[in-house]
Amino acid sequence: MDTTLYDAHARLDDEHWWFLGRRAIVRDALKRHLHPLIGTRRILDAGCGTGGNLRMLQQFGTVTGLELEPAALEHAKRRTGGSVRLLEGGIPDGLPKGEQFELITMFDVLEHLDDPVGAIKALKALLTPSGQLVLTVPAFQFLWSKHDDLNHHRRRYSLRQLTEHLAEGGMKVDFHSYFNSVLFGPVAAVRLLRKVVPGDEADNDYGSAGGLANWALTQLFSAERHLASRVPVPFGVSLLVVATQR
Repeated sequence: MDTTLYDAHARLDDEHWWFLGRRAIVRDALKRHLHPLIGTRRILDAGCGTGGNLRMLQQFGTVTGLELEPAALEHAKRRTGGSVRLLEGGIPDGLPKGEQFELITMFDVLEHLDDPVGAIKALKALLTPSGQLVLTVPAFQFLWSKHDDLNHHRRRYSLRQLTEHLAEGGMKVDFHSYFNSVLFGPVAAVRLLRKVVPGDEADNDYGSAGGLANWALTQLFSAERHLASRVPVPFGVSLLVVATQR
């Protein structure tokens, strides 16, 4: 990701409809699909970025955040105020050694990696036998846009491709659902139209946050948690998966 986007992420993480909506959906999915646990759940957020999800994850256990980019890690440090252990490192070579976790999360990270299967294998090695991997990825290659280029994505995932990568890495899917489904039609129409009729395209999909439109989109997107965290929704701009070891 271009370093200028880290400042944008840090500003928007707490107020932009897309980040708020995804966080609401992930939170509800975790509540519904995490295994019961006696004691404290150890959580690794691999590729924690500017730390927007770390405080939410603290509701479920003791959190460690891992991030490769120092600029993003500085934002995460300021955001969490020392309440979360933060490590600088990449995936898979910079993962903590000699530790195990009951939960590993990766939110829109896997699509950045050149070797996703190798990353999954490395993360699996850090999981306890009943540990879970929860991840989100952008969905459907035909939705590719300038936003994906700017964010240095390697791919957008279908459920089939993600399931195959997880299986090759030794994981199986226990629950899946596409999300950001309400806006799937408009997003698909705009992106397909841009392929046919090229023109100016925004540098990223986030835009500015604030105002009535942002509030309305937050409510609309967040409401998907009542469905996407319970049943497999068959389409959406993004994809959520809960996986365990095979």
